[in-house]
Amino acid sequence: MMPRCVRKANAEIVRLLKSPATAGRFLNLGLEPLSSTPEEFEALIKREIPRWKKVVQAAGIKPN
Repeated sequence: MMPRCVRKANAEIVRLLKSPATAGRFLNLGLEPLSSTPEEFEALIKREIPRWKKVVQAAGIKPN
């Protein structure tokens, strides 16, 4: 279960992304305003970490 503050922040972000003014700004920049649940975002990050780990290692990228 996500902490209450995460749920509250997510609800506000979703509300903003659905507003015509915000959506219009995103679209004018060539971006599609999308939102997800905290659980969906967590799953996305878990799927992407192994993929990008390989890219970082192959490129020899090191933190400063």
